[in-house]
Amino acid sequence: MTVTADVSHWVPEHDLEVELGQLRYDMLRPLVGAVLIVGWGWFSYVVLRGWELRNSTATVVVLCLSAYVAAKWGKERYALACWSLLLGMAVAQGLVVATYPHSLAAAVGVVVVIVANALRPLLETLAITALLWVANAMALELAGPVEGRIAVGPVDLLALYLLALGTSWLMTRPLRTSVAWALTGWARVHHALEEARSRRGELYRALRALEEATYRIERMNNELILAQQRAEGALAVKSRFAATVSHELRGPLNLILGFSRLMALSPESYGEPLPRPYRADIYTIYRNTQHIVSMIDDILDLSQVEAQKLTLMKDRINLQSDVIERAVADIQPLVERKGLTLRREVAGDLPPVLADPVRLCQALMNLLTNAARFTERGGITVRAARVEDAVQISVQDTGPGIPAGELSRLFKEFHQVHQTPTRESRGTGLGLAIAKSLVELHGGSIWVESMEGMGTTFYFSIPIQESEASVEPAKTGDDQRHSKLVGTCLVVHDDPAAVRVLARYIDNYRVVGLPDATEVVALTEELHPRAVVTTPDVAESIAEKLSPLPHDVPIISCRLPRVRGHLDAEMVVGYLIKPVMPESLMAIMGRLEREPETTVLLVEDEPDAARLLERMLLSFPRPYRILKARDGVQALEVMADQTPDVVLMDLVMPEMDGWQTMDRMQADGRLRHIPVIIVSAQDTAGANWVVSAPLQVRHRRPIDIARGAECLRALMNALPPDYAQPATAASAAGG
Repeated sequence: MTVTADVSHWVPEHDLEVELGQLRYDMLRPLVGAVLIVGWGWFSYVVLRGWELRNSTATVVVLCLSAYVAAKWGKERYALACWSLLLGMAVAQGLVVATYPHSLAAAVGVVVVIVANALRPLLETLAITALLWVANAMALELAGPVEGRIAVGPVDLLALYLLALGTSWLMTRPLRTSVAWALTGWARVHHALEEARSRRGELYRALRALEEATYRIERMNNELILAQQRAEGALAVKSRFAATVSHELRGPLNLILGFSRLMALSPESYGEPLPRPYRADIYTIYRNTQHIVSMIDDILDLSQVEAQKLTLMKDRINLQSDVIERAVADIQPLVERKGLTLRREVAGDLPPVLADPVRLCQALMNLLTNAARFTERGGITVRAARVEDAVQISVQDTGPGIPAGELSRLFKEFHQVHQTPTRESRGTGLGLAIAKSLVELHGGSIWVESMEGMGTTFYFSIPIQESEASVEPAKTGDDQRHSKLVGTCLVVHDDPAAVRVLARYIDNYRVVGLPDATEVVALTEELHPRAVVTTPDVAESIAEKLSPLPHDVPIISCRLPRVRGHLDAEMVVGYLIKPVMPESLMAIMGRLEREPETTVLLVEDEPDAARLLERMLLSFPRPYRILKARDGVQALEVMADQTPDVVLMDLVMPEMDGWQTMDRMQADGRLRHIPVIIVSAQDTAGANWVVSAPLQVRHRRPIDIARGAECLRALMNALPPDYAQPATAASAAGG
């Protein structure tokens, strides 16, 4: 039986040929054995009957030879093996017919036809049948008439062979069809298997590539984490370095700026007129010292912005009176000195906004100072108007303008487009960068429009937060980055210094301060803070204000930071950072003056700094009596003899520093109520701040045990116990 199927589209040709060849060979092998058995059986039959061997030996030789060739070439040349076997069978059958024409040997050709139909296709089977018929017919014709022979004519023999061929073909046709279907299915399965193997290989390669990519991503993440840690460490070092350098510079700058200011602006305080040739030089020293101080302040502000420690004290303010008018009043002398005009165009419908007036005024002042510095003719115009859901403020000048190529780098740190012609009021290159950071901290945006030779206009917008709005306003810049990445902590406290100090220690959160609880609802709707931190006396009112909201915001109450928690809160009434401005000192002293004369104790280890403070006090219109002490020990000795009305205290001194001196004053009932003004080059963040107990958390919803345990664990980790040593306890009991 020959099996054929068109599977060239399903499997590789080589694999199909190998499989089909194996099947055909498996079919050929039993036929080869049968032919050998029949040949030797016929030889044995002839011998047993005693017939003459004559052609019987040739018959056996032909069958054996054809069987050998078929077995030899069955795998490599299947068609040749089949033809060899079939021709051998046909020749052997013809020899038998020629030897014994009277027998039915001619009918045995039917077996050859059936075997041919099983081994070869239909056309080749017809060819074998025709050859077999011709051979048998010729054998019968050559034998001639034989007595007793069954008369079988060529036509009868042909009909017999064709009948056998048709019968065997019809009977094997379903088998052929089934085998063809099976081979087609096998081909499809083989194709699917090969495709699955190919996909498996692709998946394996993709998996390996994914594993390699995952490894690279993990390695990159680790490198990014390390780089982030290094960057954060560098920022912290940069911030500490800026604070340390500013602390070291503020001491001598305090003297240079203070004395030069007194000599330049208040020469009458010396009792003798300053020689005219010195006045211009003294004023130059004063002006340049102011520039250095402003540069130090800019660097500190920038380092705080980069370290995300710059806090905002937001309040509902009027932009015109709280920001624009103040900034214009401060810049007016510089503008008039240069002969420029300064105009204000403020719309009358400006709504109030939630913002830090000090920081917004600083941003506007930076823009105004920048405009005044580079404008030589014409003037400056400040405009403010409401634009959709924001208030837009612009500063337009008639200066030289900015080249188009410089606009993209304008807000970068330490970048300056060009210097002023006289370099009198040169900048640090930080003003615009700080203004951009301050505006973006308010959720606003800042941009610039300029054409070279046509002047420059800076714009910035501050979003309007309506108290009744239920939709959180859009945030941009750093404000959006902080609110989404680190979250916001809302601190309600009236001391900006305390809020700034708290921001330094609350990592991964942006701290926003409010001076009171008036706008806590609006700011909660705007910022969605993680918690509201306040003092116990304000916590109840905040809880009542937030109760109508659908939000559940935790309220944490405690005694917020103040200098040296064991000191009387009324003792430290001011904290002046060097260089000390006379206006700042006068503002504090105005609340503490006594009639008819105010006695002030100056506790300062540097004689020059003490002399500067003395000259400042004596330049004020009210009378002052000055006492001096070089350290805390001498200050206590002075106060033992006479009680001053006010103490100006330096913190860093030999023998006994300012903190220790205030501790002694706190312990003395006669001195504990003397107001103290701290005068130091240290920022308030460097002071010794404490948070007093109790610490309470208000939360409307009950929390599950897992979160409750997590809160307890965090508190236990943050508040370790302090057990007295046995010896200390025993000595305390004995005392």
